Amino acid sequence: MDAKDIKNLEEYKGAKCIGVFDDVPYFIDASGCAFSRETVLRYNPFRSMAILDIFDVLDERDLPADIKAAYDKAVRERDTQDAEYIETLHSMGVKTLTEETATEKAARKSRTA
Repeated sequence: MDAKDIKNLEEYKGAKCIGVFDDVPYFIDASGCAFSRETVLRYNPFRSMAILDIFDVLDERDLPADIKAAYDKAVRERDTQDAEYIETLHSMGVKTLTEETATEKAARKSRTA
C-alpha cells in the first residue's frame, strides 16, 4: 500500500494514518464518531472492501510500544488541532479523549474492560 492509497483511505473512511509498522498501515478514527474516539484500525488487505471490513479493530491498550506511542501522538494532534473533529464531538456533547479528566478516562476504561 503506497501513500496515495493511504490518502484515499483517509478521505473515504474518515480515518487518519498514524504510521506504517511492518509494512502495515495503522489508523485512528477521525470522522467524529463518539464511539470510535479510542479505536485503532489496522489495514487488512485480506478482508473484503466493504465500508469497515478492510480494517481490523484493535484495542489501544494491547498495542506494542512503538505503535502505542504513534497512537498517543496522533490522538493528541487530532484532539487539539482538527477543528472539524472537535466541533463534531462537542456538538454531540462529547469531549475529546484529550479533554477527558483522569476520572472520566478511568470510568470509561472500566466500562470497556
